[in-house]
Amino acid sequence: MTTSTPDTADTIARLCGGRPAVLRGAGLEWPVYAALQESRLRELDDRPVVAEGPERQPVTAWLTEVLDELRVERPQGLYLRNQLISEFEPTLWSLVPREVRRLNWLLALPADARPDWVWLMIGGAGTSSPLHVDTMASAAWNLLCSGRKKWTFHSPARAEEWHLLPPGCCTAGACDEESVEVVQGPGDIVVTPSGWAHEVHNVTGTVSVTANFINRSNLDFAKRYFEVLGKTADHELLTAVGATFERLGAGGVSGASTVSAGSSSR
Repeated sequence: MTTSTPDTADTIARLCGGRPAVLRGAGLEWPVYAALQESRLRELDDRPVVAEGPERQPVTAWLTEVLDELRVERPQGLYLRNQLISEFEPTLWSLVPREVRRLNWLLALPADARPDWVWLMIGGAGTSSPLHVDTMASAAWNLLCSGRKKWTFHSPARAEEWHLLPPGCCTAGACDEESVEVVQGPGDIVVTPSGWAHEVHNVTGTVSVTANFINRSNLDFAKRYFEVLGKTADHELLTAVGATFERLGAGGVSGASTVSAGSSSR
């Protein structure tokens, strides 16, 4: 586990690291951090949202009801956990630093094949995300805008052992067994590398934004994941994306509109 207070260039590098990391205060100056403060969210038009209830069942509630969970002493257990930014307030994505947005090579895919991987999360104290591995063997960053979260990570080796990853994703000696815990505070960014199983508990009411990505740092892991699953089309898609970026010598999505795709996983 890496704990540090990095500058902007260091943040970009650490977002692509191979071990879980908490970057203390790294998101405090991101415009999206200010935009996702509770007072700013309450300025938005109220709207129905689909949250999780106490038993993780889908519950339709009003945004103000979910925001009220941040303040009350005994919250109902509502957790807005799978709210796509694109369907909630698309302009929020533009408030994430451009260099961070460009980390996800899959944004270069055509719109009908491009996975939508940016979420808003709002939950009261006691809500949680169950143990899981992120979609398509991607990595992720999570910026906490208010409150405190407790994260527990388990290595890809343990994720395989617990059948959260298919056997064979880890290369020999590259996935040692390890578990780490961290408490995240406002402005901290937590990094989840590909294949790391994790569960997250909201110690207090929280608001956060999170995004997944695949790029040079984890492309081989994601390709191996699809190879093990026998998903040839997805493996070929990632191979094409990687080849395009290597040819361009680019670290972001600029100039990569030539990437074509026959299929994608959502």
